[in-house]
Amino acid sequence: MLIVRVSDGKFYSTAMVTIMVKEAMDSGLHFTQNFYSTSISENSTNITKIAVVNAVGNRLNEPLKYSILNPGNKFKIKSTSGVIQTTGIPFDREEQELYELVVEASRELDHLRVARVVVRVYIEDINDNAPVFVGLPYYAAVQVDAEPGTLIYRVTAIDKDKGDNGEVSYLLKEDYGHFEIDRGSGSVTLKEAFNSDLSNIEYLVVILAKDGGNPSLSASVELPITIVNKAMPVFDKPFYTASVNEDVEMHMPILSINATSPEGQGIIYIIVDGDPYNQFNIDFDTGVLSVISPLDYEINSLFKLMVRASDALTGARAEVTVDLIVNDVNDNPPVFDQSAYNATLSEASLIGTPVLQVVATDADSDNNKIVQYQIVQDTFNSTDYFHIDSSSGLILTARMLDHELIQQCSLKVRATDNGFPPLSSEVLVSISITDMNDNPPVFNQLIYESYVSELAPRGHFVTCVQASDADSSDFDRLEYSILSGNDRTSFIMDSKSGVITLSNHRKQRMEPMYSLNVSVSDGLFTSTAQVHIQILGANLYSPVFSQSIYVAEVRENAAPGTKVIHVKATDGDSGVYGQISYSIINDFAKDRFLIDANGQILTTERLDRENPLESDIDIFLRALDGGGRTTFCTVRVIVVDENDNAPKFMTVEYRASVKADVGKGYLVTQVQAVDPDDGANSRITYSLYSEASVSVADLLEIDPDNGWMVTKGSFNQLKNTVLSFFVKAVDGGIPVKHSLIPVYIHVLPPETILPSFSQPQYSFTVAEDTLIGSTIDILHVLPNQGALYSTVNGELSANNKDGVFIIEKDTGLIKLDKRLDHEINSAFHFKVAATIQLDKVDIVLTVDVEVKVLDVNDNKPVFEAASYDAVIMEGMPIGTKLMQVKAVDADSSANGQVTYTLAVESELHKITEAFTIDSNSGWISTLKDLDHEKDSAFTFAVVASDLGEALSLSSTTLVSVTVTDINDNAPVFEHEVYRGSVKESDPPGEVVAVLSTWDEDTSDVNRQVSYHITGEKQLALNIQFPLPDGDIAVKTDTVGF
Repeated sequence: MLIVRVSDGKFYSTAMVTIMVKEAMDSGLHFTQNFYSTSISENSTNITKIAVVNAVGNRLNEPLKYSILNPGNKFKIKSTSGVIQTTGIPFDREEQELYELVVEASRELDHLRVARVVVRVYIEDINDNAPVFVGLPYYAAVQVDAEPGTLIYRVTAIDKDKGDNGEVSYLLKEDYGHFEIDRGSGSVTLKEAFNSDLSNIEYLVVILAKDGGNPSLSASVELPITIVNKAMPVFDKPFYTASVNEDVEMHMPILSINATSPEGQGIIYIIVDGDPYNQFNIDFDTGVLSVISPLDYEINSLFKLMVRASDALTGARAEVTVDLIVNDVNDNPPVFDQSAYNATLSEASLIGTPVLQVVATDADSDNNKIVQYQIVQDTFNSTDYFHIDSSSGLILTARMLDHELIQQCSLKVRATDNGFPPLSSEVLVSISITDMNDNPPVFNQLIYESYVSELAPRGHFVTCVQASDADSSDFDRLEYSILSGNDRTSFIMDSKSGVITLSNHRKQRMEPMYSLNVSVSDGLFTSTAQVHIQILGANLYSPVFSQSIYVAEVRENAAPGTKVIHVKATDGDSGVYGQISYSIINDFAKDRFLIDANGQILTTERLDRENPLESDIDIFLRALDGGGRTTFCTVRVIVVDENDNAPKFMTVEYRASVKADVGKGYLVTQVQAVDPDDGANSRITYSLYSEASVSVADLLEIDPDNGWMVTKGSFNQLKNTVLSFFVKAVDGGIPVKHSLIPVYIHVLPPETILPSFSQPQYSFTVAEDTLIGSTIDILHVLPNQGALYSTVNGELSANNKDGVFIIEKDTGLIKLDKRLDHEINSAFHFKVAATIQLDKVDIVLTVDVEVKVLDVNDNKPVFEAASYDAVIMEGMPIGTKLMQVKAVDADSSANGQVTYTLAVESELHKITEAFTIDSNSGWISTLKDLDHEKDSAFTFAVVASDLGEALSLSSTTLVSVTVTDINDNAPVFEHEVYRGSVKESDPPGEVVAVLSTWDEDTSDVNRQVSYHITGEKQLALNIQFPLPDGDIAVKTDTVGF
């Protein structure tokens, strides 16, 4: 944990740094060296290979990835080879002499197991820095009587290079006779004594400093050496420097000069040079220098004064240089090069056109002389029309000019410098706007909205555009044209009136919207406007299903809301006429399914495949577009079986008789079960099942497929007993379902004579209208031994579960006990048992009985919907299919065949002229072109009759037909001529006439009316758009016709 402190010299702040040290994972990798060392010369811009690192410890053919953790911008490494290169950015040894790169090697598939090594890169020095003198400026003085070898001054130069390149040696540029310099230390000493009469003489000695590089670099410096004697005053500085602002107050002291006399006498100071205008004064006694006359940086920014100090007693004197730097202050405002500016500009000038350039200069320096320009806004100029570049002073137009609105613009331009506080000046700019023929024709609307029916014929009026021109001479010269948007030349435009009509080239199918760019020209100028033409779509196309019959599957018992199928009808129309709605026609399907607006069919209740009505369901669909066109399709829904039924036996029990000495392989009896499910779910396997002490499996075996039981072992030990057990029926569904049925085997003594029925099985036919109590037939056994008869019924109604048939106990007479219905059960299968009583065990015989029920015509046809609603668009061609009605008759053969007819109680002639029905299919179609304006709806009945031979039965349904409106009637003015009047003094908006129309069409969209003035002098009038009742008002725009 570290505490880090930062300080600005007065204040400080601290922060805590926590360093987490984690245990390094042993990667198994290591570099071939503990560290690498290399070098490269500075200033090189070549991309150079400087080192190759290599890590070992990886598996055979396992690639390693190399990377530099701190590459900066000067190094890079090849990730697969470990070659370290420079990037071409030059090095500077004087900036950084050593780089320590951390190179990491990692496995390709395990980036956490790595090895690292340090590569040290040394930067080799080259001689790229010359010696630099320090401690400047230099100035020295030496007594006239100084001895040779006296140290006069020591100069020092440094060199940033290294080694010989940084070793500095000193020498004098010329042989000055009296002076010499030490080559290594830079000490300047007196080589030869001066003459005693020398005084106040200055030598300018030039010293060279050279480094030891090859080639060698050098620098030079001047060392002024003044020869003084002991009587001369001595200044406390070899020279003086001071700075002063140009706005310094008068008599303000700016510098103090001090000199001392070797004899201790007083010193007198005077300025002897550098002050031609006497702007400075030095106190002759104190040496204080002050300003006595105003300074001006813009006239003189530097003064080099020569000040003399004289000994008051001996008159000995010495002189020193005083450099005075004058600092600039912002005391000069910008000055324009003209007192006023004038320009002339055409009103046709484009935005951004240069007008003129104003120029102002400032005598100050640096930021104080930088000038910014702006247009001053006030109530007397037109600043919105112009813009000035703040840096250059160039004035440009900012918007289009119009001589008719403004003829003269006066701008006040301000120039402001960048000083503090800023100074500014202003100048007036006058701009005259010259006139030209600049009045183009103008449309009275920029955008025209219009509409036209898709059914409108070629040459039909669409709209009329109108324009005006301020130049009255151009009124009769206006020409209109379509510039763009009319690629297929669907429209033409009258060049004089501006009326747009449908062209002879228009296509039958038009786009829903056209945007025409139209122009009007007076011969010189052109104006444009947009005309938006909405095509009121006609219902040209009927919906079309992709298939006439769809087949879908849905699992029985599926939850309500299960998706069945998605059907889609397409319509070539656009807009409302292309919007399709779906509906289910037949009531049976409507009770079990629904269809949403997108054509998705869903279930509304659970379906039962074992219900004969629900095993396969036909859904009759209608697709209706927004204009009354329809199409139909059928969706056949196959209900997929689910194993939801256990097998059911055809009788409630099975009994049979065998002799005790029966041999192996004797057919005892056959058990039969049925499963109403489908496929594997209905495949039944039979097996023996018993909990008794006697092993049934040792005595009998059962065929698992057909249920026949065959003897297998000896029954001797069971003589005079009844062997009872169960037979198990298992279906093939998942999960499986099963049922058990009891089986009783009567084991008789070997000497017993077994009788049998007169037939191995019985089959009868009976009409479904047979009266209750009627005799079907008589059964008996041979030899007749006084048997007692009974029916053995099953678990299903078809197995006589409800006791429809009975048998007389003693006689074997089969009778009908309940009413028959061929449509519920067309056949019955059950068993009849004959029991002959013996002393110990009765003889029981069984035989299969089949009764077929013949159909009679007792059911009338039933329509799939209680009523039908049909929609058709007026004007559809003869033979258009309107609706299919369907009726189903539960009877069979001819009794179930249905034919259809129209049944009209009133207006028979009108209905039969308009519609017909196919007697076999039930399709209703048109016989003529329907007209909504004459008959908007029809209602009639359809009769469905069967073909019963003795008696024909029928039923009736109601069909309602709605005829939708199309725009097939033009609006009509209520009067052929309207007359109006207007006074010349009437203002715009005065009503001249009120027009009204009527239209035989009934829908709002087809009765929508737009009004246009298309005749001459149309510019004098303008239409006020319709009031709610369809009237229009006209207002005057101009007076005079």
